[in-house]
Amino acid sequence: MEISQLEETNMNKYPIAAKSLAILLIGASLTAACAKNEPTGGQNEPASKAEAPKNTTEYKGGPADLLVQDINTGTTDEQFKKFFADPIKAKYPQINLVQTRDSLDKLLTAGTPPDIVLVSNPSLGTVQEANVPEDLTQMIKTYGVNLQRFEPAIVDQLNQLGDNKAFYGIPFAMNYGVLTYNKDIFDKFGVPYPKDVNTWEELYEKANRLTRTEGDVKYIGILPGALSSMYWQYGVPVFDKTKKSATLTSDQHVKVLTLLKQFFATPGYMDKTTYAHSPNLFFKEQRVAMYPGWVASLISMFTTAGTKDSFKWDVVSHPTFGDKPNYGRSIDFHMAVVNKSSKNREAAYQVLLSIISDEVQTNISKAGRMSVLKNEAILNTFGAESGLFEGKNLKAIFKVSPAPLPEASKYDAKINSLLNDEVVKDVMVNGTDIVSALRKGEEKANKEIVSVQ
Repeated sequence: MEISQLEETNMNKYPIAAKSLAILLIGASLTAACAKNEPTGGQNEPASKAEAPKNTTEYKGGPADLLVQDINTGTTDEQFKKFFADPIKAKYPQINLVQTRDSLDKLLTAGTPPDIVLVSNPSLGTVQEANVPEDLTQMIKTYGVNLQRFEPAIVDQLNQLGDNKAFYGIPFAMNYGVLTYNKDIFDKFGVPYPKDVNTWEELYEKANRLTRTEGDVKYIGILPGALSSMYWQYGVPVFDKTKKSATLTSDQHVKVLTLLKQFFATPGYMDKTTYAHSPNLFFKEQRVAMYPGWVASLISMFTTAGTKDSFKWDVVSHPTFGDKPNYGRSIDFHMAVVNKSSKNREAAYQVLLSIISDEVQTNISKAGRMSVLKNEAILNTFGAESGLFEGKNLKAIFKVSPAPLPEASKYDAKINSLLNDEVVKDVMVNGTDIVSALRKGEEKANKEIVSVQ
């Protein structure tokens, strides 16, 4: 299946977004001193002079207890309090936020629907499937939310998720792909470090040289990640909205799985039937040379492992596909969705306005979650509280742009789960050829996922 004309058009837009982020961060000293560089009065805003939302409609309601469900944004209890609950409480003491991690199905079945749902853009379909999201177009107009303040790639993706007719969420944090590598392992085996920009194919060659056993230590060159992530990056959909069926057998699907199989089939990579290794092998055990992932997760990964100063490491851009050299990992951001059936929607709007204020976005950036705003002063505070990126090649990650996601559907989450588990296992453990495994997966998806929903 070919990438749609709309996707191709969007892909042409995104290098500008990446360059703008890079320009904002190049030369910035990402140290604790950056934390003092607070944005004030629109200083360092882009030429468009985009302003923070002018809340012309103050909250005049009474006490409101809002249930906030976090599906998959990784917002910790501490972050929820700091970014969501405390700021809105300070302005409107009558608004109280309660966080829950119960599933959406459980909450709806119990008759306790959330007022706000926190979700990543790839998973918005699951919230749409439950008929929860409110179209925030009117809220944006009423409260004067200036979408020019946001990174263009995010706004484009949100428009696409609403079929260019609706705007289903307000983004509050974004992510960016990154390749983190262990310099000690490269030095040990005399392999050159990754360049600022690398293709998957180039890294496969390095991984081949680095996957080996020395003494009792088994080294692995790279953890390539999940098949669904590679499909997202390549722009390959798993559901055809025109045919209203799962689609997993195109030449592109075969090509990407063939590449992933090469990594898994590297001699010494698999441990019996295990092909999905834990990131702990990189961060804690220090026997994986390269780890492609999200930049926002590095702070928590190193903090949990307690190893940020235990070995020499650095970062470069997320690997690209050889025939799509400008695009790294897929566009990823986290948004707040308002339940259209909530009795506290006016209070919920105030929460959304609060999380996109310069003050809260600065706090989000300092904590190591990338701001969704085009604001130099805010971006320069990224990760300042941890000091993790002092002296690191952080600017290199912006040398590629986020890859636009393929057209999404409400079936994607379950189809992707089938791909990552059953289809890959069928190939790597059962020895089924790739075309047959994908065909079996497609048939099962249409029978057990699409036809029953």
